[in-house]
Amino acid sequence: MVDQSIAGAGIMATASDGDRSGRARIVILLLCLGLAVAVLLSLTSGASDASAVSVVGDWLSGAAPGNEALSARDRLIVYDIRLPRVTLGVLIGAALAVSGAVMQGLFRNPLADPGLIGVSAGASLGAVAVIVLGATVLAPVTSMLGTLALPLAAFCGGLATTLVLYQVATRHGQTSVATMLLAGIALAALAMALTGILIFMADDRQLRDLTFWQLGSLAGATWQKIGSVGPVIVLALAAMPFLARGLNALALGEATAGHLGIPVQRLKYTA
Repeated sequence: MVDQSIAGAGIMATASDGDRSGRARIVILLLCLGLAVAVLLSLTSGASDASAVSVVGDWLSGAAPGNEALSARDRLIVYDIRLPRVTLGVLIGAALAVSGAVMQGLFRNPLADPGLIGVSAGASLGAVAVIVLGATVLAPVTSMLGTLALPLAAFCGGLATTLVLYQVATRHGQTSVATMLLAGIALAALAMALTGILIFMADDRQLRDLTFWQLGSLAGATWQKIGSVGPVIVLALAAMPFLARGLNALALGEATAGHLGIPVQRLKYTA
């Protein structure tokens, strides 16, 4: 009887230790609070006289005429310069985090990321091509697209790399994750080599633009750019949780996931 009680207590302790949902909720809540604090500090830190109290007061007052907590200059700085940068930074951070999680589930490797399979290198090649060749060979394209030329070039470069990678790794309707990984490394090396040639051709101004772009500068963030890229990111973020069940099953192996009723090939294509 005593042995059964001890065994039951051990099972309950093991189940309690294995259930991390409560701890995960607390961590997520703390991270959300940290994000809110970081956003507020980003809006109120700088040469402007706008403080956290005045910004929050302006939000609460609804910026009614004659009841503004911020001056016209501070409102311009906060809402037209800082807020677009903060919003774009949050969207980009969320997209990178979710894409990394999907890659880790797809490759069943906690170290996997988009740079591992050449997607980042392809996007970098597209952006560098526009920066270096935008005034010469690609002048008609850049003049037609305007400020959207650079982000669209980066997106097309990453998309082209992904499509080539998928075609190389797919044979007879089945996609090999190992082949995708090896081909991704090769495509990344090729894209970086072409990027190096373009960097060698760049002048001083273009090299400065390349440096700021590669460092992830948000200085050019505007509400127009957010309106063009924001819906795409939000839709992708909303769709990714529906892949969670399949990715969790894929962690047990492709054969096991297939026996559990997961359409493995469709999951690979979607992810």
